[in-house]
Amino acid sequence: MNKDLGRLDFRDIKVYDEKMSKIFHLLDEGQTEKAKDIIIKMLTTPNYFIREFVGKKLVNYQNKELMDQLILSFLGHKVYGVRAAVIFYYNLKFNKDPEKIISLLELCWNDTPWETEHVLHEMWQKYPAIMKKEMMRWAKSEFNKQRTLAYHGIEAIAGSDPTYITTIIELNLDSDNLELQKKITNVLTHAVKGSPAECYSFIREWLTNPSETRIKTLYITMKKLVSIAIHNHTNNKSPKNDEFYLLTMQSIKDWKADPDKSISSMGEKLVSYVKNPGQREEN
Repeated sequence: MNKDLGRLDFRDIKVYDEKMSKIFHLLDEGQTEKAKDIIIKMLTTPNYFIREFVGKKLVNYQNKELMDQLILSFLGHKVYGVRAAVIFYYNLKFNKDPEKIISLLELCWNDTPWETEHVLHEMWQKYPAIMKKEMMRWAKSEFNKQRTLAYHGIEAIAGSDPTYITTIIELNLDSDNLELQKKITNVLTHAVKGSPAECYSFIREWLTNPSETRIKTLYITMKKLVSIAIHNHTNNKSPKNDEFYLLTMQSIKDWKADPDKSISSMGEKLVSYVKNPGQREEN
């Protein structure tokens, strides 16, 4: 019986290793259908870690051609766990060929979202140059979910490449999709914390071309940043935190005095937010 939830402990791994040995033996004996039935039964589980374990273990089978044929038969399978294991299989098999992994994710992002997020997170850490190119394309997708996924894991470079981050964010800054708005807020927060001077300049520029959605997203982001700046300044006296705090406070003060009505309105609301500890505690 499969473990429904949680990471696999030593005893679990031993049990599933024995099952994998049985599967490999059946494949060696030419009993492919029986082996497939056991794999599908193992993967009919809500447990993410079992799906990961099985997908990665299948890469170890010696007859690579036979295993590739079996995995191909699993593409688009009705059982989510089987489709998920396919992702883990190819991610490990092609771990040094990111273009192939991206091609696979192009087929799977919609029906295996959790595993796609896992792989994208890894890819941003291992292959940032390739991800910059490919995710810029995803961020222009006609599908909200794929555009949202373009920002998953991008935090790995958010603090070091503000120009790229602001460029890719701008593509969806006016989206009214809630998940996309949340993702943009999260990524932009990371970017500002790493490069406040550059990012606040971009945010000010965005405010000169406002839409209702854009204003809402930027206000939520700025409230979060103001709260972080004040908290860090109060609780941690490191020079880096002081710089972030000073740049944040100076930026919103300058915005309040800006002749552009959209910028001054944002600055005024944020200055008021700074002066209201109760409001910050609620957020």
